[in-house]
Amino acid sequence: MKKLFIAIMTLAIIAFGNAIYLTNQAYTLKTKLAESTGSYSTFCDINSTFSCSNVLISPRAQFFGYPFPALAMLVYPVIFLIALLGYIGICRKSFSILAGMALVGICFNGYYIYQEAFYIGSYCPLCLMCSGIIILILGISIFGIKKSKT
Repeated sequence: MKKLFIAIMTLAIIAFGNAIYLTNQAYTLKTKLAESTGSYSTFCDINSTFSCSNVLISPRAQFFGYPFPALAMLVYPVIFLIALLGYIGICRKSFSILAGMALVGICFNGYYIYQEAFYIGSYCPLCLMCSGIIILILGISIFGIKKSKT
């Protein structure tokens, strides 16, 4: 069981770092566009279809005026904390809480992937990676729930 919590904590740290990077890039790109200072790009701009910049500058990639990765900067530390509490043994329902949070996260990411596909016309590779991470967290959490019942 402890290995499952360690896996979730590791994934949360990776996703948190990703969210910090993407949020920083969103604000940097917004500033460059406002100042009209040359071109804008990030290392994950592969082509026009897979481009973090195209997604991050779009108004459809906002959550109440903030770049959508900013919300992940709040959520992943909470996921880490819940997994840590489960690892220590303080919270007995950690896997259930994590599964619920991951399910909400998948719905949230799904909405933004929908925006990327049908309105923005580009996909952010790092955002897709974050979606994969939250799906893994859900899978690990469900496995943990089943394993704790036996």
